Amino acid sequence: MKKQNKKNQAPVPAKNRRVRVITITVAILLIAVAAITVLSKQLTNANASPSQVGNNEGPKYLTVKVAGQDVQVDPQTGQIKPLSPEEAKHLADGLKPMFNRSTEGLKQVRHADGSLSMDLQGRFQDVAVAKINADGTVERSCVDNPEAAANFFGIDPQLLGVEPAKGVPSKAVRTPARKNAQ
Repeated sequence: MKKQNKKNQAPVPAKNRRVRVITITVAILLIAVAAITVLSKQLTNANASPSQVGNNEGPKYLTVKVAGQDVQVDPQTGQIKPLSPEEAKHLADGLKPMFNRSTEGLKQVRHADGSLSMDLQGRFQDVAVAKINADGTVERSCVDNPEAAANFFGIDPQLLGVEPAKGVPSKAVRTPARKNAQ
């Protein structure tokens, strides 16, 4: 092995090297944290919904992705925005076919072993539903008819095809559904 000539270099104590490495590491971490903060604020502002722009009345909502769905949330309280009439109709349109109890057009099939079967074509379903309450708890239920679904979500039963009783004005009635035990 050759000896290196260290005449031109002043020896650097190990303590000074450690301080430099720590200082550089801290500086890099601070820069990374600042960059992440700036990017997250820019992304939050880019995802802001139109209800936030130029509207000083009522709460402002941010649109966030939850389980692949866009959900509007009040950033100050964390509360989810109540359903608009259009959203309630969209929800009802999705639920309505599941509560179809008509046997029209369904055909029985007799099998070689003597058993019978029938394709229900998506009808006669029980539907598991859930919602987040104002206190942040999750309420779950299983509904098998349009009235129960309308009551659970607090939407107008007529959206689900429920005929109003004669002489009774139609309005959504909110009744708490039974909470399932875990």
